[in-house]
Amino acid sequence: MTDSPTGVPPELSARMAVAVAGAQDRRDRSSARMRPVLWLVLVTIAVASLRGDPSPGWTGVHLGVTIALAGCLVTMGVAAAGRWPLETRLQSAALAISVGGFGIALAALQPTGISTVVASTAVLIAFLLQQPLPATVIGGAVTAGLLTVTLVHTHLQYVNAATQLLFCAVLAVMAISMRLASQNQDRAELLLAQLQDARDAEAQAAALAERTRIAQELHDVLAQSLSGLAIQLEAARRLARRDRVGDELQQLLERSGKLVKEGLSDARRAVGALRGDRLPSLDRLPELVERYRCDLELDARLTVAGPLRELPGEAGLALFRGAQEALTNAARYARGSQTLVTLCYEPGATVLTVEDRRTEPGPASAPPVTGSGLGLTGMRERLAEVGGRATAGPTGQGWIVRMEIPA
Repeated sequence: MTDSPTGVPPELSARMAVAVAGAQDRRDRSSARMRPVLWLVLVTIAVASLRGDPSPGWTGVHLGVTIALAGCLVTMGVAAAGRWPLETRLQSAALAISVGGFGIALAALQPTGISTVVASTAVLIAFLLQQPLPATVIGGAVTAGLLTVTLVHTHLQYVNAATQLLFCAVLAVMAISMRLASQNQDRAELLLAQLQDARDAEAQAAALAERTRIAQELHDVLAQSLSGLAIQLEAARRLARRDRVGDELQQLLERSGKLVKEGLSDARRAVGALRGDRLPSLDRLPELVERYRCDLELDARLTVAGPLRELPGEAGLALFRGAQEALTNAARYARGSQTLVTLCYEPGATVLTVEDRRTEPGPASAPPVTGSGLGLTGMRERLAEVGGRATAGPTGQGWIVRMEIPA
């Protein structure tokens, strides 16, 4: 069968695409189940025609029987073998018309009861594969041809004609029932897929509304707090300049002001992420390293190795946040060391390392502040959620954080 379910949008979701593929698969299986019926009709007609009167031959009416029988057998054989294309209604109409035409010719030349089965099969094919209007036209024409042959060539013409008409009507009703049952099943599955898509969309809308509410709360709290802090630092910077305090204090106040502005920008990006805006990824890694170089005076350098490839949004975000955490720790605990950030696109994984190396020989001095370890724990958890892992530990020259996400 070639008809597709109605009411399907041109752009399908994944669930809708599965439903449409399932409908097409059922139609293919239905067509495959019809093939043994065609083979049975083909064999029955062949045996009956070879033993009928007049029999096939090479002269006169016998030649006509041979041609009609060969047309029936070839047409139905091609269809039974699945070699007749049925992708369009024109192709299925050609099959029904061919079978019906050769069947009527065979019934006219060899007027036996069994010879009308071929043309009756054409009625079944027409109503099974065609829309109601063309099926009615084709089936009606074939039925009219059979009735004409029956009235002209058989005894008890009216009784046989009525029987033939009833048989074609039963086949047509059976084909219509099969067709409607298949279409109803297709529509039911498509409606179920649409309902599930609608439920998913509703859940996503509810989640987006909740994220928007949380984002608004964060914006109201963080933006006001950081904006107030920025104003206070700017006032402190002006007082320091007015009172001509030392250059180091003025530079410290300027760097603090920049950091507050960066924090405000980060807060706004976090709020945007909650609202569904584009998340930061590895394409912003150079900007991140440069910001730590300029604002925190961290001797940080970035190296990228291997052919670039796009990472999923959550995976790229996990590596970006991990690098941010590692650079923050380096600025707090390894000031004065060289920080090497290496992004390596390996064949089987994307690896990001942040390594601190002491620039002066000798044992490392103890950090002035002991970290809580929550940052590294959060880093590991974030990477684990996207199938990656993170490790951290000392090296001979400092400390290294290694993050890896499989390709």
